[in-house]
Amino acid sequence: MSRIERGYVIVSGAPGAGKSTLAAPLAERLGLPLLAKDVIKEALYDHIPAGAEPAAWSKILGGAAMELLWRLANLAPAAMLEANFRPGSAYERAKLMALPGPLVEVHCRCPPQLAAQRYAARHPGRHPTHVSATLSPELLAEFDGPMGIGPVIEADTAAPVDIAALAAAVEAARR
Repeated sequence: MSRIERGYVIVSGAPGAGKSTLAAPLAERLGLPLLAKDVIKEALYDHIPAGAEPAAWSKILGGAAMELLWRLANLAPAAMLEANFRPGSAYERAKLMALPGPLVEVHCRCPPQLAAQRYAARHPGRHPTHVSATLSPELLAEFDGPMGIGPVIEADTAAPVDIAALAAAVEAARR
């Protein structure tokens, strides 16, 4: 296992693209703590009484989870951040560019139809903060590419990914 002592690896892509599946073993391989938006959102949901109807509450918690992710990342000298980053969001771009260290992006590329199928298949039994069982083409389009801040490594997540090779590519991109 290698160890990244300074800097950030972001794992981006559409919902259902395989970010969570890829991020955990990659973070372990790189020796990085993993800050995952959905883990934060689910913890918030479990400890804060609902303040709105389910879809609106889920959106509020999603925003709060991202704000907490940014704050935690700024406290860590190195970390892996996994979330649905929107390439068209000036706010998210500014937050990423403000991180105090180099950044490498692993972008999970997956055909939109496959991502939507995966998302729908995992919905039954998923944490209750994830209220929608389907993804619209418009929503998927919000995540149609990498953020493009720093080196970008494309991971084809339509099939299993070789984590060791991906970790080596991340390390090479950091040099």
